[in-house]
Amino acid sequence: MRLQGEEKFNVSGKLLLAHPSLKDPNFRRTILFISSHEEDVGAFGVVINRPTHQKLADFVAETDLPGLAGVPVYEGGPVSSNELILMGFFGGNEGQPTGLQVPLSIPDAEEILREKRGFVRAFRGYAGWEAGQLEGELGQNAWLVKEMDTEFTSDEPDQSLWLRFMKAQGPAYYLLALAPDDPSLN
Repeated sequence: MRLQGEEKFNVSGKLLLAHPSLKDPNFRRTILFISSHEEDVGAFGVVINRPTHQKLADFVAETDLPGLAGVPVYEGGPVSSNELILMGFFGGNEGQPTGLQVPLSIPDAEEILREKRGFVRAFRGYAGWEAGQLEGELGQNAWLVKEMDTEFTSDEPDQSLWLRFMKAQGPAYYLLALAPDDPSLN
């Protein structure tokens, strides 16, 4: 129940950084792009920093996806991990993002690459939340919210990008991020 005057918080189009104390193996040290978020419906997103180091051609016959064979594949999340989802990033001037789309159709993905208007990535599975679930996790500080950043477009983002983002949050987050999962190993 929302109190009168309480503002809705929508994270559509934003990045979620897993808090260093989040231990869930599905989301430990992850960065997610949230494609859609509606309080009464739920949320949909993909993990963007877990590369499989494989290409789309490793999963689908190259003849089925002309022009998309070299698209990198990431572990997108624990839901429907046997399905592939395409994401398109549309670049703007001076490296500023003008859009991100998940899911992306095969013809749209081919067009983006053919016209060199951005890049395409594929994801095995996705992350999903039921109505109110993500709001609860945000209220428990399981996630840090960050504006969409083009930094993840350089190279293949991995765990090191999460660590760089944690360092940018300040020394307290960085120290937590550097701590071992098992403190007895310290």
